[in-house]
Amino acid sequence: MAKQGYGFVVLIGVILAVLTVIEYYMALWHFGAALLLLVAALKAILVIYFFMHVSRLWKTEEEH
Repeated sequence: MAKQGYGFVVLIGVILAVLTVIEYYMALWHFGAALLLLVAALKAILVIYFFMHVSRLWKTEEEH
């Protein structure tokens, strides 16, 4: 992952916030556990990839 600016981090944060609101209303309107799990999994993937930098685990030391 190339070095992104602060704006990219804000964009991911906004996407996570929108997904959280969608998830909230899906729970209110009883969309089902499977769809809620799908949205939660998407949010988890975004957090793990962009904020925890898991993709760096498989790079060699020279690429850090």
